[in-house]
Amino acid sequence: MALTQLDETQKLSLRNRAKDELIRIEKLVADKDKKKLIDDFKEKFSICEIVYKVILEEHQFNKTGKHSDYLKVTMKQAPHALAFAGYDFDKELLTKLFGAEEKIGSRSVKKLRDSLTHSMNDKAVNELSDRYEEMNGYMDSFLNKIRTFDAA
Repeated sequence: MALTQLDETQKLSLRNRAKDELIRIEKLVADKDKKKLIDDFKEKFSICEIVYKVILEEHQFNKTGKHSDYLKVTMKQAPHALAFAGYDFDKELLTKLFGAEEKIGSRSVKKLRDSLTHSMNDKAVNELSDRYEEMNGYMDSFLNKIRTFDAA
């Protein structure tokens, strides 16, 4: 499919939409409380992902015999990879963390993080605000289980 060229009016309209989006996001992150809420949430989920990927990488290597340059976190492999490492995570917790639910009000931690990262719309920010303690509870449960494993 050939790329259609925009006329000058369309180019101006597109540039104005980009500028409006920039202004909207700058206004949002200018609110220091909202910015801190978003940053803290995304940082904690990044820690969950990084820690999980240590296990996922070994699980995938065990299956394929090679190390992958890119590891995608999905609920399809999370329970298996964690069981492979000897963890007994509740599947419901893993679904709340890494699942694919995108319905506003019941998004998984991963999907809310994705929404905040890629669009940062008001609905995602409001959902984070409304569900902040709940979301942190899921991440804390995951991290605490990793932190307190039986080293014996």
